[in-house]
Amino acid sequence: MRFHVLHSPLGTLLAYHLRQTLPSKHAVSLVCTRKDVVQKQISPNSVVRLEHSGVIMSARNVDFEFPRSSGEESSETSTAAPAEDQDSKPIESLIVTVPPTYTRSTLNSLIHRLSPQSTIVLMQTGLGVYEKLVTTLFPNPARRPHFIIASPRHTAWLKRPNHVVHNLAGSIDFSIVPDPRGRDYEAILRSSDVPSLDRGLRLTDIANKDDDPRFAEYASLRNTVAVLSRLDELSVSWLPMEEGEVVFRRDLVVGAVTDALAVILGLPNGELLSTSSSRKLAEALIVEIHGAFRGQWFTELRSHLAGNKGGRLGPMPQLPKGLGRKALMGDLVRHLLVTKEHTAPMLRDMQMGTRTQLRYGLGYLFEIGRGYGIPMPTTSALCQTIRARESLGQPAKYIKT
Repeated sequence: MRFHVLHSPLGTLLAYHLRQTLPSKHAVSLVCTRKDVVQKQISPNSVVRLEHSGVIMSARNVDFEFPRSSGEESSETSTAAPAEDQDSKPIESLIVTVPPTYTRSTLNSLIHRLSPQSTIVLMQTGLGVYEKLVTTLFPNPARRPHFIIASPRHTAWLKRPNHVVHNLAGSIDFSIVPDPRGRDYEAILRSSDVPSLDRGLRLTDIANKDDDPRFAEYASLRNTVAVLSRLDELSVSWLPMEEGEVVFRRDLVVGAVTDALAVILGLPNGELLSTSSSRKLAEALIVEIHGAFRGQWFTELRSHLAGNKGGRLGPMPQLPKGLGRKALMGDLVRHLLVTKEHTAPMLRDMQMGTRTQLRYGLGYLFEIGRGYGIPMPTTSALCQTIRARESLGQPAKYIKT
């Protein structure tokens, strides 16, 4: 099986660890969509270098693919790409590590290689990305690839296209999006035949080689989950979707509030809560986002209960504690301490004059609140400020870096 990873700092980090973990019979490809930048710098020996704490390690036999743009001749391929032309070959597993804003266009350029047997891993913490993709690129559930949503907490940067510096080690949580075709990937969690303490997620609920007539349809998903779960150096965990949804929301809040504070204050992460005013601003955002989550939670819960005609209802479930104000503020403080010397991604985007991820960060959270009638004046004001600054492009004088 071949695992494709979109080229980026995180993608290169993942490709290195995939190559170190997988048996040699499985292939790893870095898909480089910015060939004008990458293609000139890649040597043909397909070596990926990982630098961490000053130590440089190498992984061989990582292929670099340069998908052709429309109108390009097939002869225009890189010497670093595999000998055979990969551009028309089906993709079994694709790990998406580009920013959410670029995900739809990137996948659209590869859509001729994707099928219902493919698996797409959204390694972005970009809630709302999946919903956008299934309404625009994959509206037919019967023709839709399998999807995994993942939340990475590692940071890295590229010295060269094949040399990644892993400057902050964290963890990765992922969950499988429920199957629109009806297969229950978490069946063991509801099995009365298995003691509750032994109900860990298992690959056989995805696909069972021994007695599954549809094994080929789910093989890529099973294999992708299996290899992600083996990336011990990256601290990867497979979570049930109900638990994953809470984790993804918490991570999204941390990233969105960090970005907003950084754009307003122009400071590294460790200084964003250094004054009482900045802390009050962070707390105001957290309070509003918590209110949006409460509105969403109880509206959806009431809708679910209204559909339960008859039957005895238990006590009303509470909003998960992980989405409470104290928990979210605690997440933010811990993140800023761990990343104190780092600069938030949105501030870097502003300084470079590139598109920010507002739509999939603070803007996404604001839309949740607006959709459920929750007032979010602070969040709204910051979104408007960020949009105004973004519209100016790269400023002549902004903030010292």
